[in-house]
Amino acid sequence: MVKLYLAAVAVSFLVAVCLTPLTRWLARRCGALDPVDPRKIHVVPTPRWGGLAIMLGFFSAIYFVWHQFPAFRKLLKVSQGFVLQKKTLFTLNLGEQFAGIMFGALLLLIVGLVDDRKPIKAGMKLLFQIIAAYVAMTYGVRVYGLSIPGFEAYSYFPLWLMQIVTILWIVGLSNAVNLIDGLDGLAAGVVAVVASSFLIVTLMQQGAHSALFQHQMQLAGVLAAAIVGAAIGFLVYNFNPASVFMGDGGSLSLGFLLACIAVIGAFKTTVLVVLLVPVILVAVPLTDMVVAFGRRVLNRRNPFSADRGHLHHRLLDAGWTQREVVLLVYVLTLVLALGSITAVAIKRT
Repeated sequence: MVKLYLAAVAVSFLVAVCLTPLTRWLARRCGALDPVDPRKIHVVPTPRWGGLAIMLGFFSAIYFVWHQFPAFRKLLKVSQGFVLQKKTLFTLNLGEQFAGIMFGALLLLIVGLVDDRKPIKAGMKLLFQIIAAYVAMTYGVRVYGLSIPGFEAYSYFPLWLMQIVTILWIVGLSNAVNLIDGLDGLAAGVVAVVASSFLIVTLMQQGAHSALFQHQMQLAGVLAAAIVGAAIGFLVYNFNPASVFMGDGGSLSLGFLLACIAVIGAFKTTVLVVLLVPVILVAVPLTDMVVAFGRRVLNRRNPFSADRGHLHHRLLDAGWTQREVVLLVYVLTLVLALGSITAVAIKRT
């Protein structure tokens, strides 16, 4: 599988690098520009359809490995039912999971591209995010339950709790990535670090669990590898001074993909991996999102409205440069990622 992962990284990187200038030009032609605004950092209108190049890189990598690697096609055929007390609780089908993830990512890409061209009401965007999350959940991307470290028993959530937890996680992480996309290279770099960490965790988990869990981790690894290459390829044009932004099309779909990878890559393992590792990996954007929402609610404002209260805005107001703020968040995310990787390594010993 290592060759498959490397192929996914390489193809997504090359496609994103080659297509970002084209999507930048297309955004200018179609008027999908991020205007100058007192709360924003850039000083000239900037194209914001870079997310299209990122996702084309992602989808191209997925198609390439599907076409060139029989092992990936075989992986998507894996299906297994889970029985408890002679009763089948559910059947897990990786092909269906994959289809649900692809559909949800494509839906949010389209919604984001439209919003980048002509703003959509926050409530409508949230509705589309819930629909994407519900589709992914329906096709098997679910937080089924958890187990506590030191106890062998696995506790399954009742259906209603599983649905609530899964949708909140996917929608929450989608918005977390969207909300930190406020500085040149910030969101793309954080996504690249987080996806790389997921990929490393995937490699570390080889041979550590049941066959189905291995297949789950392999699917998560392929998706993470495709994200890594696409994010880095886009970062070539997006790092300060950025000539193009990823826009909502990129941030919402990338956040959605990371959320799904965290769920399928943590299937039926201990709470340490189900909750702690994914949360550590996205701690910076997730914390910023929670604080931003709380601040706006307390101020009796729409929680999805924009302001200059994010962490990166506060650092800029304190005299930091854009590059200094972005590199700081990179380091924080990397440290937390290393912590999560260490936690997985300790759990294996």
